[in-house]
Amino acid sequence: MNIRTLNLAAYTAPVVEEVAGKEWISYGENNDYFDTLVDRYMGSPTNSRCVNGIVDMMFGRGIECTDSDRLPEQHAKMKLLLKNRDLKRVCHDYYMLGQAAVQLIYNRSKTAIVKVVHHPMETLRAEKCDAKGVIKAYYYHPKWSEMKKSDKPRRIPTFNNGTKRDKVELYIFKPYRSGFYYYSPVAYTGCLQYANLEEEVSNYHINNIKNGLQPSLLLNFNNGVPSEEAQELIERKIADKFGGSSNAGKFILAFNDSKETAAEVNPVHLPDAHAQYQFMSDEAREKIMLGHGIVSPILLGIKDNTGFGNNAEELRTASVLMDNVIIRPLQDEILSGLEDILAFNKISLDLYFVTLQPIEFTELDNISTKVKREEETGEKQDLSSVNLSEEVEEELEKECPDGEEVCDDCTCEKKDKYDIQMTIEDVIEEVELENTDNNE
Repeated sequence: MNIRTLNLAAYTAPVVEEVAGKEWISYGENNDYFDTLVDRYMGSPTNSRCVNGIVDMMFGRGIECTDSDRLPEQHAKMKLLLKNRDLKRVCHDYYMLGQAAVQLIYNRSKTAIVKVVHHPMETLRAEKCDAKGVIKAYYYHPKWSEMKKSDKPRRIPTFNNGTKRDKVELYIFKPYRSGFYYYSPVAYTGCLQYANLEEEVSNYHINNIKNGLQPSLLLNFNNGVPSEEAQELIERKIADKFGGSSNAGKFILAFNDSKETAAEVNPVHLPDAHAQYQFMSDEAREKIMLGHGIVSPILLGIKDNTGFGNNAEELRTASVLMDNVIIRPLQDEILSGLEDILAFNKISLDLYFVTLQPIEFTELDNISTKVKREEETGEKQDLSSVNLSEEVEEELEKECPDGEEVCDDCTCEKKDKYDIQMTIEDVIEEVELENTDNNE
């Protein structure tokens, strides 16, 4: 009797080690840990939905700043540099892979950043740090797990570590994790094995269906032992005829010389198999959501009978808790990096991500300032309330010929002197012309 066994792989933490004779640090046993994270994302439906949902919450409706009316030119420059498409990809890499990267493209004199472009993090490996512990560059290769000996990965310096000739540098968004230096593990590391379990359970059910829903049968032929070639031929013919979901319901017709030489079909039952696999599926799903910090599954569109209910007050509590405990700390790390990039171009703005939360879930009564209200709701302030200082308004009230208060349609010269309102289209056009001059 031939018995085949399957050895299930044990879960292990990613290996971070130096490569002999190379300048970069590998990540994973075969330098493919980022690919492993992608596989867990593609194979586990719960993990995929959690990642997508949290990324959507992180990015919200894009990036804005509370002082856009006071600093319209800087706001326009920021909008030109930071495109929503690239920022969404940065959020996705940052959460799904544990870190993210953007290319900083400079002008010819390297006095200003003219373009910020997302760079796929899975294609980068960190260079060995210098004596001061600074990672001065990363190496690029499109597929590290398939790299040949003849391949030479491209070295790209990190922000503020390149020479005057390096017109492209990398900025790496990487959170601090105790015990890790070159690479940061993902926030949901603890549930990766459950994502793998969910993937294997689904593979089992798929293979179960493909094999005719009867994978646990023992077939005995009592008329002698044929040759190896004959055994393989018989096995292949049985699999072709009765395997697969399309062959379900077919019957077996056998002709035998005697009862003693008849073939025997003995089912091998797993007691309560459906209950065991249902338990594993539910357990994996629960642990994956726990690893991602999901307060209520319904926030991600996952129907569940446990945890928070469906009434508005419980949903509101879950949404606010999720936003403050999980989403905002992730956003703060990315905003801190974006502020470093903008500071190089002498742009200083109070950035925030426009939230996806319904305005009904926000406690507006507890918000004392207009700036805080904008950060919480994403609603821009009234232009007329921020463009003029109190001193200017008082002076206009004294001299405005149309009335005691400053009116929106005031046409007096004093009003025109202090009116700094400017359309965003005008500012963007002006900034684009300035960037063109710098490039030339």
